[in-house]
Amino acid sequence: MELIQHLINDPDWWLKRLLASILLILGYWLINHILGNVIGSLDGLLKKHRPISRSISSSYAAILQRVTRWALGLLLLVLILRVWGADVSVVWTTFVGMLAVIGVGLLATWTMASNVTARFFIWFWQPVRLGQRIEIFPENLCGRVTEENLMFTELRQDDGHVIVIPNNLLFQRVIRRTPEDKKE
Repeated sequence: MELIQHLINDPDWWLKRLLASILLILGYWLINHILGNVIGSLDGLLKKHRPISRSISSSYAAILQRVTRWALGLLLLVLILRVWGADVSVVWTTFVGMLAVIGVGLLATWTMASNVTARFFIWFWQPVRLGQRIEIFPENLCGRVTEENLMFTELRQDDGHVIVIPNNLLFQRVIRRTPEDKKE
């Protein structure tokens, strides 16, 4: 109904919107092209000055270009919808909410993966062992290792309290081990 009202009151209404949409698409193409060249140049500089694999560097550049293209495309869609009079607040709110959920999910996944990976390294290199007394610096946490699982290592302190430590923390802190043959 609103579209018919605009056409009756201003016959050039659709032409103005079409021209604005075309300009936005051209701007998208130009910005995307410029950013693609900048990312390609930075990738070339990185390959020249850093001894990393060319395939790794190129894949990072391709991922960055793809993410940039998608973000610019979403922005273009929102702007074109706005030009034609659509209410994009719901679209924008939904998009930001989805990004927040994805970010929290990625953070949780990263934390779990780092703890599980740390556990495999602990099993392999054995910087701490079950039953061994350790002290973690700079927190000055000390106790005997009483439990090990994929996510946490438990220390029982001298007063009987149990400290639950994420496995990845054992790779980020200095640890003092008491020799196993020493009685306390």
